[in-house]
Amino acid sequence: MSFEPNWASAPGATIIRLMDAKEIPFDDMASGLGLSETQLQALIDGRARIDGQLASALSENLGSTPRFWLARDKTYVEELSRLAPDSGDVSQWIKSLPIRSMRKYGWVDANRGEDAILASVLRFFGCDDLLSWNAKYSAGVGVVAFRTSFAFEANEMATLVWLRAGESQAERLGLPEYDRQAFIDLLPRLRRLSAFKHPKTFLPRLIEACRAVGVAVTTARAPEGCRASGASWVLSSRHPIIHLSFRHLSEDHFWFTFFHEAAHVVLHGEEHIDVDGSNPSMETNSAKEDEADEFAQRLLVSPEALDDLKRNPAPRRILAAARHLGVTAGIIIGQLEKVGALPPGRLNRMKHRYRWSEDAFFPESA
Repeated sequence: MSFEPNWASAPGATIIRLMDAKEIPFDDMASGLGLSETQLQALIDGRARIDGQLASALSENLGSTPRFWLARDKTYVEELSRLAPDSGDVSQWIKSLPIRSMRKYGWVDANRGEDAILASVLRFFGCDDLLSWNAKYSAGVGVVAFRTSFAFEANEMATLVWLRAGESQAERLGLPEYDRQAFIDLLPRLRRLSAFKHPKTFLPRLIEACRAVGVAVTTARAPEGCRASGASWVLSSRHPIIHLSFRHLSEDHFWFTFFHEAAHVVLHGEEHIDVDGSNPSMETNSAKEDEADEFAQRLLVSPEALDDLKRNPAPRRILAAARHLGVTAGIIIGQLEKVGALPPGRLNRMKHRYRWSEDAFFPESA
């Protein structure tokens, strides 16, 4: 019996792999193919077909033969046809989605009826139909690598929806080319933003500062079933994205998660997701998790200051250290809890907290 996978691999996957191998910038690739960057993105996403002229251009710029590229596209179209869902698949697919949360957050319409729900969900994902959704998302988004097509489990779909909420924001940021060294240089300065209590004050500053060096920072409330705190991956445009959920609604957790994900971007350059109770993308690589933890900790609180406070974590000393380091007392308390110098919760009164209201992207100060 031959194995038939439950996903369709677009020619864009091969194009991205060869672009990376040859270190061809996205804009240069578009120019070499005679396409706009939007058209190249559609090709990579599997939304545009390869004709004879484009096959020749791909051959000239990336290698192989025009016949290969035409066959690659033909195979993809045939895979899409094989994967076309029947009505039972569609109903099951919709049931696996966190529709109640998506309606509450305003991500889909409040309409009832399967056809209306389907149309609204497809708009959220930026897809014209289920075939294009399956082509683009059957392997997940970035860090969530699924290979089950329409047989998603509900928690996987909830995480996928949360990741898409970040992806859709990133698509509108107008990111310049990613500058890794500029991002590294920027990170120590970003901790000053923790002094602002209100997310609607510090988040726009954080997003714009990172956008200027080619990094997308996005936030969204996690839908029911999603336990993710943060994630980082590389968009199809080859820009890093850091997506955050404010899961524990406290300043120490938010800022540590941001710098932890930033560490994965600059140190490892690979995909990562932080889920309460597990780290599915890093299950076999605890060394990298430790590196990211240490990176974030050093940026937030210097090792010398942390060692000094561990010996006597009195509130007045924590406040003095916070003023000296330019961070909040709550962030320092979070780090002291993390290293076991303070029992969790003992000084929660000194932490600033957030709460969700009608805006599913920016929480409010509690």
